[in-house]
Parts: sequence; C-alpha cells; structure tokens
Amino acid sequence: MDRKLFSKIRNHLDYQPSKRTALAFAFALELDLEETEDFIGRAGYRLSHSNKFDVIIEYFLVNKNYNVFELNEVLFAFDQPLIGA
Repeated sequence: MDRKLFSKIRNHLDYQPSKRTALAFAFALELDLEETEDFIGRAGYRLSHSNKFDVIIEYFLVNKNYNVFELNEVLFAFDQPLIGA
C-alpha cells in the first residue's frame, strides 16, 4: 500500500476500495475463506465460482497460501489481473 492509498482510506469516510484492493488486504491479514468473504462483503463484493479470478483466489485461501508472489504468478499464467501490484 502506498502513501496515497493509505491517506485516501484514512481521510475519506466514503472511500470504496476496489475488489482487488480488498482482497490484497485479506491476503496481507491472512484471513481464511470465511473471514475473507465477510471482509469483502462489507465492501459490497463477493467471490463467484463463475469467475476465474475468484476461483484462483478461493483456491489460495482454502489452502492457506498467502504468498502474494505465488498468487500473482498463477493469476498471470491464467491472464487475470494481479493483486497488490
């Protein structure tokens, strides 16, 4: 997280993070699948089994693999947007 994003989160009460940002926080906090679904749900998002990006995210959460570098390698291999990059 850069200084600009931190400032935006801290100073704007109406700040709405992107789904990728919310998921990056979930990985940084090492939340499990249930906690992640609750966390991103509070921002208005959910994981879907019909979305390749979401399936990959869920796989990493279920297997408690919070290595963002490995996650991004898999996302890149499947031509999906990266998180925390």
